Amino acid sequence: MELQEPESIVEELIDEIVPEGLDWQRLVVRYPIPSLLVAAVGGFYVGRKHGLEILKALSGIAAAEVSRHVSHLVDYQGD
Repeated sequence: MELQEPESIVEELIDEIVPEGLDWQRLVVRYPIPSLLVAAVGGFYVGRKHGLEILKALSGIAAAEVSRHVSHLVDYQGD
């Protein structure tokens, strides 16, 4: 599995959710405060409904990153 840059993951996810003809990036630039409010409300509701699953996924990602960095340090110390 190839890891993507965080920005490309977010953009890809938003592109899947938003209707095809809507230029969401232009709307965010033009209306930043309402965009932040919509994102905050959406995040609140998603967090309330799927908070535990999100927390489990994030902790798994964090554990994998820590493991990867530790293995790089061990490999570096061994050289």
